[in-house]
Amino acid sequence: MNPPSIARSLRNRFVIGASLLPPVALLMIASRWGWVPVSPRTCLVVMPLILGLGMLFPGAFESWHRWISRGQAWLGGRLVFLLLVGVYGLVVIPLAFLMRGLGQRPIDLSRSGTSWVRSKGYGSLRDPF
Repeated sequence: MNPPSIARSLRNRFVIGASLLPPVALLMIASRWGWVPVSPRTCLVVMPLILGLGMLFPGAFESWHRWISRGQAWLGGRLVFLLLVGVYGLVVIPLAFLMRGLGQRPIDLSRSGTSWVRSKGYGSLRDPF
């Protein structure tokens, strides 16, 4: 075995082991909010053990890794759209309703007709202002 294949193998093992960590991280977040009766410290102790299991037995978790990788690719392709929709839905729309409720209008639409300003008819092109 030459060193590049060992490094590639270790990298693949690490990637498969690391793909097991997001559920434990979500469990830790849920435990911090009190949704599950697990200590966050327990999750911190379990994380390296889960990573080690994934690195020692990569074949057992390879299907999980493929499933998670597909999910990450799908989410990554839509992440910008989801962030923009989230910002628009959580910031812009409520702010617009709040401003309308308070009577604020950032764009003056009360004038009827056109928004063009009539020229004062300055003379030549050499002195346009």
